Amino acid sequence: MDFKLLFTPTKLGKVEISNRVVLAPMGTSLYSPDDKWPRRTIRYFEERAAGGVGLILTSFTRVHDKLATGPSPLTGIYDDRLIPSHAELVEKVHKHGAKIFLQIALHGCKFGGLEAPSSIYSLNYNVKPRELTTNELDYLVEAFIKAAIRGYEAGYDGIEVHGGYSYLIGQMISPALNKRVDKYGGSFEGRMKFPVDIIKGILAKYPDFPVGFKFSAYEWLPGGIDINLGKEIAKYISKTGISFLDVASSSSTTTLISSKYSHVPPIYVPRNNLMPLAEEVKKICPDTIVIANGGINVPEEADDAIVNGKCDMVAIGRALIADPYWVIKAKSGKSKFITPCIRCNICHHQLWLGTPLCCSMNPYVLREAEQYLSAPSLKKRVMVVGAGPAGMRCALTAAKRGHKVTLYEKKPYIGGMMYPASRPKFKDDLNRALDWFKNEIETSNITLKLNTEVTPEIIEEVNPDALVISIGAKPIVPEVPGIDKPHVDLAVNILSDISKYNGEKAVVIGGGEVGCETACYLADNGFKVTIVEIMSKILEETQITEIKLRLTDLLKEKNIEIMTETKLNKITDEGIEVIVPYDTQMGLTEGGRQEGLDADLVAIAINSKPDKELIKMFTMKAKEFHIIGDCEHPARIKEAIESGEYVGRIL
Repeated sequence: MDFKLLFTPTKLGKVEISNRVVLAPMGTSLYSPDDKWPRRTIRYFEERAAGGVGLILTSFTRVHDKLATGPSPLTGIYDDRLIPSHAELVEKVHKHGAKIFLQIALHGCKFGGLEAPSSIYSLNYNVKPRELTTNELDYLVEAFIKAAIRGYEAGYDGIEVHGGYSYLIGQMISPALNKRVDKYGGSFEGRMKFPVDIIKGILAKYPDFPVGFKFSAYEWLPGGIDINLGKEIAKYISKTGISFLDVASSSSTTTLISSKYSHVPPIYVPRNNLMPLAEEVKKICPDTIVIANGGINVPEEADDAIVNGKCDMVAIGRALIADPYWVIKAKSGKSKFITPCIRCNICHHQLWLGTPLCCSMNPYVLREAEQYLSAPSLKKRVMVVGAGPAGMRCALTAAKRGHKVTLYEKKPYIGGMMYPASRPKFKDDLNRALDWFKNEIETSNITLKLNTEVTPEIIEEVNPDALVISIGAKPIVPEVPGIDKPHVDLAVNILSDISKYNGEKAVVIGGGEVGCETACYLADNGFKVTIVEIMSKILEETQITEIKLRLTDLLKEKNIEIMTETKLNKITDEGIEVIVPYDTQMGLTEGGRQEGLDADLVAIAINSKPDKELIKMFTMKAKEFHIIGDCEHPARIKEAIESGEYVGRIL
């Protein structure tokens, strides 16, 4: 594609940025005890600068070490002793031609803090906070200004004042969270005083130093910021002399309450989901640079948004975690070589757990210095059995190192479980990942053999130097009467080829992610669907809040009926028989009662387990063998790719 604006320069104040791509500020959960930048985090930023981004916005950097900050460690800019660490980061980024702005912020009472604008209970807080005094807020205004001064002295090209996500500044702005009656509250202007005083204070000190403002143009809290108020905030703040508006949204990530605008949209939410907010802000602030956020993964879509005046720049987070060289690849016409972000949100989930940032598609996040492949001392003939994500990644890595690799797959397509999982329209990002694997294999020296079911005899005949077993896991089929009836099939088969199945009503046995996705897919193809789950809740094993929220939203949108605490008893010619719990109001608590459900199709979506007998037979035929992916331990794509990469490196 001939990109029109995405890779053209622009200016933030007097600072020229080489292109319109911004590395969105995203924490790494790596923090030094002395609050300096960890070397691994510096290397992480440097890799994205080398990959061609025009501007880097650092992750959250706190301006005070005690007041209005939570218990979690964070990189700081609250003391002069921290300046050299920031100067080192700036030097590393500038070496590659990128610009870097320092993001300054405080949590307030969010995520374990104890102080906030008002002492009120809120879904945004874990505890009822202490109200900050007027003098304390005056002091914090100065703390923000002094932090920006240190950023200037460290060599940063500009500052981003973080007023989004219902953190402290966002709390000051929000009518749902700021109930003050002093100069920092009581009216719209009062609520805006805190950020305005910070911005004006920085610009008074350094008039030519670009200062931008990140804010939530929509807030998930009742009585919070809606888009109309968001536009009013944007228009008001733009008059302070800021260089850009970074348009975000506040949504719940720890409470199971859905927001209209997810600020970390998973795969079940369309890409570019916050672009409408940026577009509305751009309309009311035509002379201010507007940065858009929200699941922006595809270069062509990003360019189109800028060309159509919806925004001026795009902030990309997860896609640049998945592939630091997103910009260089897109700019050079090699978009199909960009390792795609599948928006699984495992990266975001890890941050809330306090563990280092990671990625399903890129095993070298925060390990960038370890990613270079060494040539093997002995080049081997490697036989990889199974072309799921683990097998494909292992084959690619081994081939890059110089081994002669043959990849076997019994199906007529690659992908393993990725293939059926990518079929629904709402899983387009996973489909893009599958296309990426296809392209990587086609442009490698791997020999791919599809429609080939490997047996112990074939392994003996090939006699490889190394055998890699990545045959996945077998779906568990419940032992109930009627399970072999013709209208019963595995969910993975239904997802793989929906054209084989007809009817009006379908029942899905199992309310995990696979079952829920299958239910949505069946609904999209005309079935009236019921999910039957033996546990008390669906998605009980899903830990990622946004995944659970948005998949639940899809189920509601598609009018899918859900029956929990319900056991499959048998399958009949007309559908299924289940055991449902007694109505406790009737005084019956033991056992349950039988109930029949009509179904033209019954989809089995429970769990999987490795085929240990087959794996054992395979290993008996090899001198060197490795077991990877789901056939070792069923897990997510992240673990499959990590295991494949590891074995590909040690062969």
